[in-house]
Amino acid sequence: MRKKFAGNLLLLIFANVLVKPFWIFGIDRVVQNRIGPDEYGTYFALFNFSFLFGIVLDFGLSNFNNRAVARHPSRLATYLPNLMVLKLGLSLLYFLVAFASAMLTGYSALQIKMLAFLALNQVILSYILYLRSNLTALHLFKIDSVISVLDRLLAIIFCSCFLYLPYFAGPDFNINYFIFSQTAALLITAIIALIALRGRQAYQLTLWRWRFVKAILLKSAPFAMLGLLMTIYYRIDAIMLERMYSAAETGIYAQSYRLLDAMNQFGYLFGVPLMPLFASMIRRRESIHDLLSFSAVLMFLFSGCAAILCMFFGNDIMHLLYHNASTYSSRIFSLLMISFIPISSVYIFGTLLTAHGSMKILNIIAVGGILVNVILNLVLIPSYGALGTTTATLFTQTVVAIFHIYAANVIFKVRWEWLLLLRLAGFVVLGVGLSWLLSTTQIQWMVRLMINGGVLLVLILVFQLLPFSMLKQLKAFTK
Repeated sequence: MRKKFAGNLLLLIFANVLVKPFWIFGIDRVVQNRIGPDEYGTYFALFNFSFLFGIVLDFGLSNFNNRAVARHPSRLATYLPNLMVLKLGLSLLYFLVAFASAMLTGYSALQIKMLAFLALNQVILSYILYLRSNLTALHLFKIDSVISVLDRLLAIIFCSCFLYLPYFAGPDFNINYFIFSQTAALLITAIIALIALRGRQAYQLTLWRWRFVKAILLKSAPFAMLGLLMTIYYRIDAIMLERMYSAAETGIYAQSYRLLDAMNQFGYLFGVPLMPLFASMIRRRESIHDLLSFSAVLMFLFSGCAAILCMFFGNDIMHLLYHNASTYSSRIFSLLMISFIPISSVYIFGTLLTAHGSMKILNIIAVGGILVNVILNLVLIPSYGALGTTTATLFTQTVVAIFHIYAANVIFKVRWEWLLLLRLAGFVVLGVGLSWLLSTTQIQWMVRLMINGGVLLVLILVFQLLPFSMLKQLKAFTK
């Protein structure tokens, strides 16, 4: 079972690492360069707006279904058709809430039309996630790994035709080609996922009693609430920036956020195997200290190295990726990437708290994150635009991370290894200092980037931040 779990996890990570970065840098970035910051900024704001109410589409049903079908596979026969119908009702509610909110926000008719297709994409994506919850519940991990990247792979093919073959789009490429490509890719993926489940059970569509549906929704409510709150404080900044400042400024912010989102893909995949490990150890009342220490240090080193390199190479990276990059957009990028450090810590400590079932604490922290983010954006956006939004994001994510760490410390009585913390501090100080010294040289920036990365790796070894004993401990956890 361990071998099967590890093999399928590696397949999932490999598939995502292979496809999604290409989507981000080979398609999404190229689209923004082609259409400009104004049009892409409008799209980015509306895309984030469609996410705000996405939790209405699922309401935690995928998590509930995954657990229920995994324990009793025969339930797939009645759960699949009935939950598909229930999700149809949730989809109609989602459209109602999204469009009502869009009109209250003051979006134009053209923007609401764009939002309609983005909302449709969210609905299809929600069905895909639900169907995938059945695949994983039935231990069809290889099929799930393929489905997890199939929509992006198809979207890459469709968008590439419009971007690079004039026969399809001609010189007048616009954001609609980008959106419709995703719609077609998601729809095909949903159909294939449904076909993959065909024949697993003889499905029975029966009219469930409201009492049963209500029980399911109540069990899913805490997870749904957390998903909603986290989505708001992750996505509200771009919406506020577009509404309060300009679409062009939102496009500049989107340039940097795209790279932060790419890094978050790795952070998310790192946190995936921690959930069952933490949950199993908590259930058996085993100490989580060593696993927590190892994962937190490893994630800090990854995010810290990324942040340091982006701080000193932000201008070069931005000019390499974007046609209209500037010193201003580079400052935003360097500052925003520092946010990756607190965000990555939430993947560790938030996962631990979720495995423990501390949903009330997590929801309270998320509410605090929303309040801090909204207030700071209201104060900073009118004067500083995207730079103000970036500052608000960094401060909000830092505050949220601190409270996650504090809550984990209170619940699990975490033993802080002060010598390890001093070594980490030394690594940061020397890493920043040596990176600054390298930045004063006249070495070509790509060569300097490789040297700087090598220096950071040497510092990790010098400060013994990943001793072999910790690696052995991690191996023991998977037994």
